[in-house]
Order: sequence, then C-alpha cells, then structure tokens
Amino acid sequence: MYGDFNDVFDDISRAARAFQEELSGYARDRQRFGSGDARAAGAYDQYDWPPVNIYTAGNGADGLVFEFGLAGFCEEDVSLSFQGDYMVLSAICRAALKNCDEQEAVRPETRYIKKALRFDAVEKQKYCVPADRYAREKTKAVFKNGLLRVSIPAKEDDEQNGGIKVEISS
Repeated sequence: MYGDFNDVFDDISRAARAFQEELSGYARDRQRFGSGDARAAGAYDQYDWPPVNIYTAGNGADGLVFEFGLAGFCEEDVSLSFQGDYMVLSAICRAALKNCDEQEAVRPETRYIKKALRFDAVEKQKYCVPADRYAREKTKAVFKNGLLRVSIPAKEDDEQNGGIKVEISS
C-alpha cells in the first residue's frame, strides 16, 4: 500500500521539477533566441520519450546538437533522416521485443518498487532543423552506449544569405 503512495508522490515531485525547469528554460530561451525562433516557441517540447538534450554552442553559430537517450537500443534499431525542415527520428528496440518473447510474462500481481526503464518504439518524431540555417548534409550521428548524439553544423553566413563571396584583387 505504501509503495503505491510513494509512486504517486514521486510522480508529483517529478512533474513539479519538470514544470519549474520548463518555466525557467522558457524564459532563458526567449531571451537567447528571440521570440520568432522555433526553439523559443517550444517546437522541441512535444515529445516526452526518448529523453533528449538539445543545445547549441555559444550563440548557435557552431550548430545544433541532439542527444537522445536510447538505453537498450542498438544502432540498427534507429532511423534518422531529414524531411523538409525537420529531422525525423524512428526507433524500435528489437532486443527488448526478443527478450519479452523469451522471458516469462510479468504476472498481474507484480508490484514494481520503481519502474523507469522504457523500450517504447519511437515513431516518426519530428524536430525542427531549418534547411536555410543548418548544413544538414554535414550532419554527424554517433550511437554509443545507448546515447545517440546528432551534430548539425550551422551554415556559414554566406551560405545562409544564398550569396557567394567574390575575392577582389588589385
């Protein structure tokens, strides 16, 4: 009985911390990126799974980095592509599905003390990566120890403006 109450209070505490972090992060992002940017508008806040860090280095001139926590997943389980102005992530944990078939099913009377591991499928999640601001063809993705790190460099200033710099000689 007490375990159930602890779970409820843990959930409430996590939700309160997440809400507080969201409010403080929103104020910081609006100042840093300006109100018209996708980051400030909450374009990256629509998914709660998998856990993800999204950041830029400095003023964003170094590019955009995504770090997805995919514990239990393998590199072959993950699909990453660009469609329009979005990076699309899909993943299914084949090892977890295989283990579920081989192992005994969880009994109905099972009471978890803590249940935090998730092997849920990730289906076509879209993250805003505007083609006019990021050199998506130079994207690097590394999957190691359950962490998928995707680095997308920013376009050079002359690339963003669509212009070509002409050298003038005398």
